[in-house]
Amino acid sequence: MKKILEFLGVNVIKDIGKVIDDIFTNDEERQKVKNELVKIIQQKELELQKMQTEIIVAEAKGNWLQRSWRPILMLAFGFIVIYVKFLAPLFDLKIPELENEFWNLLQLGIGGYVIGRSAEKIADNIVIKK
Repeated sequence: MKKILEFLGVNVIKDIGKVIDDIFTNDEERQKVKNELVKIIQQKELELQKMQTEIIVAEAKGNWLQRSWRPILMLAFGFIVIYVKFLAPLFDLKIPELENEFWNLLQLGIGGYVIGRSAEKIADNIVIKK
């Protein structure tokens, strides 16, 4: 999640700044538009942080499985990493090769689990009209 915010915060703002520089010739107008965009982005980041907090609080109030499945999964990932990087080499055990997909999944588990919970939370609010 942090990487996504950094990407949006840095790369997108730079690209938007270039477009603004091309469109506006007056320095005052250019700076005014940039300031307004920064305010909007900061407001959206605050909203995202509020949503993340609400999700964590809601999950903490759930049953044992709701509160525990992510930590259990991350402990399993942690054990795999400890085995592959430390235990297996130390005791000359068979070392399985961990594909890039494993590391990608681990990154998502560490940094991005909030998105899945967000989708679960808003799923009840979606109404399909026919």
